[in-house]
Amino acid sequence: MEIFAWLWWLLASLVGVIWTVVWFLISGWVSTLLQIAILVIVIYSLKYGWQRAPHEIWKRSSSFGRFFWNWVRARDPNADRPAVETREVVKIVRGRDFGDINASTLLTLLLVSGLLGLSLIG
Repeated sequence: MEIFAWLWWLLASLVGVIWTVVWFLISGWVSTLLQIAILVIVIYSLKYGWQRAPHEIWKRSSSFGRFFWNWVRARDPNADRPAVETREVVKIVRGRDFGDINASTLLTLLLVSGLLGLSLIG
């Protein structure tokens, strides 16, 4: 019977970790959307006044809602067509010339030389 307790604990822990990650993601999205909504309400209240602002927000958000819903429902126009055969593109890459160095390596070398310089001074 003890094995069932261990399995239950393992399953509950796994579900708890998954729920924690999901809740973290959802709470971040909800928080962001609430902040955007509050910002929109404040801007429209300052621009149109507190009595006219709800009507303006509804009018503008309903057109955006229709646009967003149509975008979600839209299909890829090329989804019905069969795949077109394409030729493989060959890219010729030349090797590095002597003295070519990227920025990361240059900054690392500058750091190392600076540290060596400091060690010689001190």
